Amino acid sequence: MGDKWVLGIDLGTTHVKAVAVNEAGKVVFKASQQPKIYTGLGGHFEQDPTEILQMIQLFIAHCLEHARLESVAFSAAMHTFMVVDDQMRPVTKVWTWMDRRARPFADMLRQQGKGTLWYRLTGCPVHAMSPAVKWLAYLRFDSGLRPISLRDWIIYSLGHQLVTEYSIAAASGMMSRQGIWEPEILSTLHLSEEMLPPIHSWDYAVNDILLGGSDGAMAHYGLNVTSNSHDGVLTWGTSAAIRITADRAEPENFMPVGNFAYFLGPGQGYLVGQALSNAGNVLAWASKMLGLSIPMLMTQGIAAINSPDSLPVFIPYLYGERSPLWDETVKAGFENVLPEHQGMHFAGAILVSLLALLKTAYQRLQHSTDPLMSLHVGPNLSRQNPWGQLVSQIVDVPLIVSSHEDASVWGAVKLAAHTQGWSVAPPASEDMMVHPRKNPKLQERIDAIMNYIR
Repeated sequence: MGDKWVLGIDLGTTHVKAVAVNEAGKVVFKASQQPKIYTGLGGHFEQDPTEILQMIQLFIAHCLEHARLESVAFSAAMHTFMVVDDQMRPVTKVWTWMDRRARPFADMLRQQGKGTLWYRLTGCPVHAMSPAVKWLAYLRFDSGLRPISLRDWIIYSLGHQLVTEYSIAAASGMMSRQGIWEPEILSTLHLSEEMLPPIHSWDYAVNDILLGGSDGAMAHYGLNVTSNSHDGVLTWGTSAAIRITADRAEPENFMPVGNFAYFLGPGQGYLVGQALSNAGNVLAWASKMLGLSIPMLMTQGIAAINSPDSLPVFIPYLYGERSPLWDETVKAGFENVLPEHQGMHFAGAILVSLLALLKTAYQRLQHSTDPLMSLHVGPNLSRQNPWGQLVSQIVDVPLIVSSHEDASVWGAVKLAAHTQGWSVAPPASEDMMVHPRKNPKLQERIDAIMNYIR
């Protein structure tokens, strides 16, 4: 078996993806699996870690059937949380960022004044998504139990070493902006540093397994977005985010606008940006509510936006909101509804409100950092996609469309390849650029609802 491959794996909230490349940098294997989501009335939003581990083992086994697998690297969703015993056996399922059970404890920390303090110390806002707050909500500080991220448990299961790296540790809400476990927070959580994994850089290897980083960190690595590039990254999926890499992150800059600010490790800077809880999940809800496919929802909504008709106002906080509010309790709703409003008008109102959220997030990030020259986006925001056309009308910089559908898994496979001394082709090219276009009617619609957008 003469072929040599490396494998990148992305542990996403809705999909587990894998991409392998050979020594020439050519993609030789791609796969995607959708783990089951377990939900409940109490705000549960969980996954089964053993199911995900089995998916990864199958990906690895497939590669080993065809080549010698030189290295595996990971990208992972930022805020996963699970509890294990002293034998590293799962005691809970994986709580994803969307799990809301920790909300009362986030409220408690805010009321005690610790919310602001922890945000300042870590760059991670106090919110139900935070693993630090989830550990409080777990309410069982039993001897031998400890919190761990899904990625770190997977690597332990494959390589039998308990370790983590900076970007996932930063997103836990327990690591300081200087890159150590924060004693002030550990004290409140009844944790010691010895109960948590040592923190390493993302190229740290456990046998042939590289730690990799958070999905945001790996996306920036894959797209060559550095603090000197003046580029940002806009992701649109179930949720949305707009991010940059910065040399430094000071509380007086990131806190007033609600940015997260996650330390990536020595020499790597900080991942700074806005996270939106309401994005593609709202479109999926609207599609079901209105009985329209998402393409038809787009078509009718765009027609309504460009028509002379009035639109109702959609308050878009269907899933609470993160940036800039970091408030799980804000609600969605319609206002200014008239008898003549039909399905297309509600579709238009929903599109306008989501675009308003994106535009204000983009503006807040711009106001707190150096000006951006461009935004990297995925193929779902290309000029061929109606939503991509709309997004290009609310920003004032070009959108550089990646030819790779998932920058995070590309970043992981690029990391694995580079550790072998292999070069890989970049996933974007300048001929895939969408230049900003003005749409006065859309801007008028957005301006009309800005009093409802916080």
